Amino acid sequence: MTVNQLKWNVFFVAVATLFACNSDQPKEATEAVEQQVEIPTKQKTIEINGVEHFFTIKGNSEGEPIIFLHGGPGLSHNYLLPYFDELAANYQLIFYDQRGSGKSAFPKDTTSINIATFVEDIEGIRKYFDKDKIILAGHSWGSLLALHYGQKYPDNLTQLILISPAPTTSTHYEKMLSNMQQKRKEEDTKELVKLMMSKEFEKRDPETFTNAMKIGDKANLYDQTKVDELYKLHSYNEKTASNFWMVSNIMEKNFFNYDITSKINNINCPSIIIIGDMDNVPFASNQLLSETLNNTKLEVIKETGHYPFFEDPKVFNNALNNFLNPEYQD
Repeated sequence: MTVNQLKWNVFFVAVATLFACNSDQPKEATEAVEQQVEIPTKQKTIEINGVEHFFTIKGNSEGEPIIFLHGGPGLSHNYLLPYFDELAANYQLIFYDQRGSGKSAFPKDTTSINIATFVEDIEGIRKYFDKDKIILAGHSWGSLLALHYGQKYPDNLTQLILISPAPTTSTHYEKMLSNMQQKRKEEDTKELVKLMMSKEFEKRDPETFTNAMKIGDKANLYDQTKVDELYKLHSYNEKTASNFWMVSNIMEKNFFNYDITSKINNINCPSIIIIGDMDNVPFASNQLLSETLNNTKLEVIKETGHYPFFEDPKVFNNALNNFLNPEYQD
């Protein structure tokens, strides 16, 4: 395995806990954590298209549903859970692990690990919850998946939330890798190679695997010193680490010689793209997406990288709430 492979895999790793672990956070952040305990939350396993999927369902069961699509491919939804509680009073928040990821089952038929099946899983979830229309919220790879769903089922969407979308074309993908390498410190590159070449990594030792992911992902932060904090909610055992690696490598072929913008001109629901000004994904990639996607708004959060909801949760939540509810006041 190469350093580029790990760079590809760790690029789409999403966010970890912030509020409970950062004593420097403002009072509002602390209060958000305290309120989190009171939010109705259920966890359950649901069979979707023949595969057991693990769900966390939060908030108002009578509210409009928001289905969250985690990064990866191959991660879990746990890292997203702390960041959207402000929406719980008015929305039903539906988080799930995509097939083969996290606590969801790994399909016996590995050929079902593909974009088309992921799209049909989202449609299966919509039908299971008996919703005519849904809001999709995706982070990184999850944003690309949301766009693929919208391309096939545009009439089933009320809104799209695209957070730090993965590169829109293979050209932008190559530029993203270059940007990451430029930001990565030499000592981190050496340590990353050392970990990847170790027997422990080959055996998917949880501690070794997590450390490699963490080092590889540092370059995606505006403030790289916060990477330990970012990874508070990331935990792997041998099975989930192995599944992540298999899913991400199976899916890797989808991200060469591609252009998502050529497929989305039929999506007309209101959309928002929220990015950090220091994201390694080229700004041109998101600009192209905003110009191609109908009825969309582009929000740029200063001094944040690929995880704006981790690095500046207050500004992020203001942007998100203003999109969902134009009458929202902070």
